[in-house]
Amino acid sequence: MDKLILRFVLFIAKTFLKKDIDFEKLKIIAETKLIMDRRRVRVTMKKQTKKEPNNQILMTLIVYSIMGLFIGALVLSLKEIIITMTIIHSYVLFMMAMTLITDFSSVLLDTTDNQIILPRPVNSKTFFVARLVHILVYLLQFTIALSVFPLIFIFIGYGILVGFASIITILLTVMFAVFITYLLYGFILRISSEEKIKDIISGFQIVMTIIFAVGFQIVPRLLNIENLKVTMPIHWYTYLLPPMWMANALQAVQQLHVDGPHLIMILLAIALPIVTFWVMIKFLAPSFAKKIAAMGNAGTQEEIVLNKEGNRQKGLSEIISPIVCVNKIEEAGFEMAWKMTARDKGFKIQFYPSLAYILVFVFIVVFKRGEDFANTWAKLSGSQSFLWCVYLPMFTISAAVSLIAFNENFAASWVYISRPLKQPGSLISGALKMLLVKFFAPIIFILFVFSFYVWGYKIIDDFVLGIFNNILVFLIISHLGKSYLPFSMQPNVNQQTGKFIRVIYQMAIIGSLVGLHYLALKIWWLVIVLIPFSAAGCYFLFRTVQNYSWQKISN
Repeated sequence: MDKLILRFVLFIAKTFLKKDIDFEKLKIIAETKLIMDRRRVRVTMKKQTKKEPNNQILMTLIVYSIMGLFIGALVLSLKEIIITMTIIHSYVLFMMAMTLITDFSSVLLDTTDNQIILPRPVNSKTFFVARLVHILVYLLQFTIALSVFPLIFIFIGYGILVGFASIITILLTVMFAVFITYLLYGFILRISSEEKIKDIISGFQIVMTIIFAVGFQIVPRLLNIENLKVTMPIHWYTYLLPPMWMANALQAVQQLHVDGPHLIMILLAIALPIVTFWVMIKFLAPSFAKKIAAMGNAGTQEEIVLNKEGNRQKGLSEIISPIVCVNKIEEAGFEMAWKMTARDKGFKIQFYPSLAYILVFVFIVVFKRGEDFANTWAKLSGSQSFLWCVYLPMFTISAAVSLIAFNENFAASWVYISRPLKQPGSLISGALKMLLVKFFAPIIFILFVFSFYVWGYKIIDDFVLGIFNNILVFLIISHLGKSYLPFSMQPNVNQQTGKFIRVIYQMAIIGSLVGLHYLALKIWWLVIVLIPFSAAGCYFLFRTVQNYSWQKISN
């Protein structure tokens, strides 16, 4: 599909852009970039396979088309055109912006082609237009994938006139999404150093993933859909929302009637995306290209000087590791895992969104009876719902047990066997302690403060028992699975599969402990009696992991 789109875009470019542009070189550069896109493993489509990436972008387009099928089905279920079109255009705007930010950043910020193309006889205009053509082909591919099914349903549900008008409004929405993305990148490039730009983008990717994951679970629970006859009157803030421009413009097309507010919406829907897109091409894109080129030419002299400094302060991991670890090998595993989880983009993107599901679970518990927040909050202190706060963290933290075994730079794990370690289990136990200290401890502390505020001092012993039970579950889950040294396995090996079975184990174990804890609440002293047994179980399992031999380690 990209070849056909490329021909179309090149035809448009030849029609409007002829001065100082070598179209033969432009075509070669654009085709090469598209080939690299097909081979690139995308953030959202990493698969557990030993095969080389083969047109991963096609798989992503298929997934986006399936998502569009479900969104398009709203046309048949919701009869109100304002509601339907607002949802569809919000979906296109959000998905295009998120896709550009999360998946296309590695292409937008890629400077490797500078070293190959700039020494060649390729003028700057040809190079810039080649980048622009590449981006347009990319955008059109995803626009088609996102909107093909919604457009089909629109043609069926609202007729040919609204259908053709929707094609225009969706293209205008995509143009606006591109402008927002370039504006964001330009702002980040302006306020941050060139060395930190990719870290900032990675952080933004994680935030967007968390927002998407949390919003997908929370927003449906906040909606009251008892009556589908929903109206969306025009308020002052409606004029600030691009999806509402498009929806009201399409309503005017359907009704063949234009009043004052709808006329303003039509003008905003057409004029603003075109003007902002022109501003992007005229000012933002050239400035962005210059900054990207500067990134490619920037050296790492500052980093080298910093590394040569003799005296440096200890990091937090180096301060904590002697306190929680029992030997130097365990300290090494603790510190290495701490730093790797802070630097490894793959780990952060996979694990951090799972932390957000703690908030999701809280909302599920609070709104489970369909009551409003005020009534639920008033009854909360008289319930035993604090057990959710005690055990919720382990549902997400335990997911990191399998994640810390995998890393794209797994070949560096040769250092493990280069040292005469009799009991490599200390490296694993150090990494496990790191997960508990770095992620579990802050979350359980926050939930304890919240629970103490709601239920008072009576939950202190429950939290003490719950903490030991959580650690016990954590160690049991790590013990039941295969044992890998930290960050020593390739991310796409078959061993990373089988997550469903681990989830079943986890739910069964946590469910048993929560049930036991709930029964223990009937007898006030039983909770205190169970604490030493749970603590002893944690100590025994930690010692078991520390004593792992090389025969226990999986390859």
